[in-house]
Amino acid sequence: MEVCQQSPAFVEKHGDIVFSHTKYILREGNQYYYAITSGRCPATFNVGLHEPDIAPIPASQIWPSFPKQFRRAPEPLPRDCFVKRPSLLYYGDTEKDSNDVGSLLLNEAEVCEILGASPNPNIAQYLGCLVEDDRIVGLCFVKYGMNLTERVTKDSRPFDADLILRGIQEGIQHLHSLGLIHCDLNPANIVMDGDTPVIVDFDSCRCNGEKLGIKVGTLAWTREDFEFARPENDEYGLSMI
Repeated sequence: MEVCQQSPAFVEKHGDIVFSHTKYILREGNQYYYAITSGRCPATFNVGLHEPDIAPIPASQIWPSFPKQFRRAPEPLPRDCFVKRPSLLYYGDTEKDSNDVGSLLLNEAEVCEILGASPNPNIAQYLGCLVEDDRIVGLCFVKYGMNLTERVTKDSRPFDADLILRGIQEGIQHLHSLGLIHCDLNPANIVMDGDTPVIVDFDSCRCNGEKLGIKVGTLAWTREDFEFARPENDEYGLSMI
């Protein structure tokens, strides 16, 4: 059984943030499982199907059905492309919708269909859905360079900060003109196409006025009192950037 993802979880206790458990996403063939252990992430994790606290994840809750009107990614995939696959680490959480990870993927695909019909140089170029057995298993995009954090901290070349901020703002304005709110603007979700900033990662994106979903932005780059997708969500993210 292959370990696909693993992540420690922390909780607040007596005013401190303390370790709670480790969650694993496992795979055997085409079947995915999740497991929770009380220990921290070990260097290796050997597990068998007989182990307790391992639960299968139904495929229908991971991979949504592919709507025939959606764009299908080219076959074979271009060499310079990026395939985004859903993170399953939310699965099994206490939130009401956490067991329907596929809804995140379908929502992002719906957003990307809108964006694909109205391209913009400051928005990631969408190539279509990766489909297996009539289900969406990933979303395909043009592959870009380093993200904004890496550009600032790891690249010694000078750059025009005002130009980059204007580009991000133009991308946001384009999203808003389509009735969409990104809801997760942060430097990791801005990648560089040469000197042009490009907004990526639309799994938190919602229609203007819609209630936020499972993903509600990135800690420290959003506000806890945001409950609905509004332009001010993105304006706040931009101000932090």
